[in-house]
Amino acid sequence: MTKLERLLELGKSVLAEREVDKMLTIAIDGVIELCEAERGIIRLFNAEGETVFEVLRHLRPQDLDEPELQVSQALLERVRLEGVPLWHANVLDESSIGRRDGWRSLSVICQPIRDLGRTLGLVYLDRSAEEAFTEETVRLVGSFSDLVSLAARNALERRQLTRHIGLLSKELRTRYDFQAIVGKDPKMVEVMRMVAQVADSDATVLIQGESGTGKELIARAIHLNSRRRDKPFVPINCGALPEALLESELFGHARGAFTGAVRDHPGWFERADEGTLMLDEVGELPPSLQVKLLRILENGDYSRVGSTQIRKANARIVAATNRDLEEMAREGRMRRDFLYRLNVVEIRLPSLRERRSDLPLLIRRLIDQHAGRRGPKRLAPEAERLLLAYDYPGNIRELQNFLQRAVLMSEGETIEVRHLPETLQSWEAPLPAEVEEEVLPVGEGFRAAKQRMIERFERDYLSRCLRRAGGNISLAARLAKIDYKNFYTKMQQYDIDAARYRGMGDDARGPAGAVLPRGGLPS
Repeated sequence: MTKLERLLELGKSVLAEREVDKMLTIAIDGVIELCEAERGIIRLFNAEGETVFEVLRHLRPQDLDEPELQVSQALLERVRLEGVPLWHANVLDESSIGRRDGWRSLSVICQPIRDLGRTLGLVYLDRSAEEAFTEETVRLVGSFSDLVSLAARNALERRQLTRHIGLLSKELRTRYDFQAIVGKDPKMVEVMRMVAQVADSDATVLIQGESGTGKELIARAIHLNSRRRDKPFVPINCGALPEALLESELFGHARGAFTGAVRDHPGWFERADEGTLMLDEVGELPPSLQVKLLRILENGDYSRVGSTQIRKANARIVAATNRDLEEMAREGRMRRDFLYRLNVVEIRLPSLRERRSDLPLLIRRLIDQHAGRRGPKRLAPEAERLLLAYDYPGNIRELQNFLQRAVLMSEGETIEVRHLPETLQSWEAPLPAEVEEEVLPVGEGFRAAKQRMIERFERDYLSRCLRRAGGNISLAARLAKIDYKNFYTKMQQYDIDAARYRGMGDDARGPAGAVLPRGGLPS
């Protein structure tokens, strides 16, 4: 085999290697053998000229500090700075160096590795001057350095891309790690416990909750804490596309399946292969698609639209909905067999009004998140009172929008009421309707109707006492003129959360202007 043929073979091996370290190892061993050199160095530099990769053969790093190699070090630095190749039959004949008694005579080749106009690295070879390198060898090293340049660029770009993906992955995992999800309320603690328990399985999960409660956040947490974390997470809004298009997007379509289908089109199941497919708003799926998805849930089989070829799906399914699927099944809008297959593991997300104890944590986290480079922000007491008292029909999404706007509108460090949206500024906590306005169903019976009216009155009375006491249960119990323990038991009976009334102040009138009754609860 000629030297040129050996160079081509070496080039193939170098270009095929994806890892920088391994590529340089193959390169240095190959070029030393090709050029019959005694020693060799390959270095790669960053944009600032600092060595980021280095491989040595028949040299140790400490050898480079030896006096005999100071000449070689000077040549290496000259090539790095000037980007011009050097070839000396005997470096001791170099006029700028002068004679050094006792130093070994070396024949040296130092070739820059150039890429896109800059010196990316260099190749250094030496051997005894008695067998000096020839011009043919110099040309081979020049061609070799071009191959290394291309291979190094590809390997470095892959390394940088891999590092970038790794950082993004770490950021995502930190963001969606179930342990990082804000929530100390018992309902959220139970949600996080379930996420931890089911994440690393392949079980189908159904996440139910109102709009804005963070269903996709939980779905991503399940994915990123599973063994599928390095594969795609593909979220689909089942209510955003018409039925015909949704089927094509879910399963893909074959060329010629319909007008405009000019090529085969992979569906979301193929894109989510070995990863997780999130079916958001799954309650919007028409019955015809429920049947096809049922087949996938049962045995993983499906086919593209317009094709008879059976394919196997290997994607974990996490579904989400804000609909009452059981009610839809009773009404015939949801197939029961599909619902049973979908609801292997059910996770119910509480609304924000059901986990009010988490509001201070969420508010602080979201303010810090949106403030960013604007610096720390704090809430004025009146603004905090409004935020803590509001019911948030839009849940966390609505809270996030409120706080993002407030951070943008606030000029200094303090978020005032005027920085909050107008709807929140003018909002007043509604009092329940008066008891006498309640319409009681005919035929309910006098005793049952009386009991419901008493319960309604007790619930309203406790709420008003807590509102007047600013959420202080002890003070509220004194206002109601009942024992603390009995007051607290009644609060639990009616699922009343004192946290929602914190900061409302000591006022004899409720927010809607209703005067608090003076006296205790009815017997």
